[in-house]
Amino acid sequence: MVVEEPSSKKTLYISIVAALILIGGIIWYWSQKSAPEPVEPAGAVGAAETLSESVPEIKTNLGEKVPEVNPLDRANPFKYKNPLR
Repeated sequence: MVVEEPSSKKTLYISIVAALILIGGIIWYWSQKSAPEPVEPAGAVGAAETLSESVPEIKTNLGEKVPEVNPLDRANPFKYKNPLR
């Protein structure tokens, strides 16, 4: 019967844990490295699509927020509402 010393069991457990951590790290590294890189479309159409994503939209409707500047609305003391509006 073989009697092992407690320190040799301890070093065995530490080496097993270290080997598992090392193997797990290698597997994680290879899974990250083999991830597919995004492929950009080729040609002028692909370049236009890529550039159009980075350009912000500009609102061209200048009449969207026009202030109410009718002088009759300001001067009218009776506050008559026009039914045709």
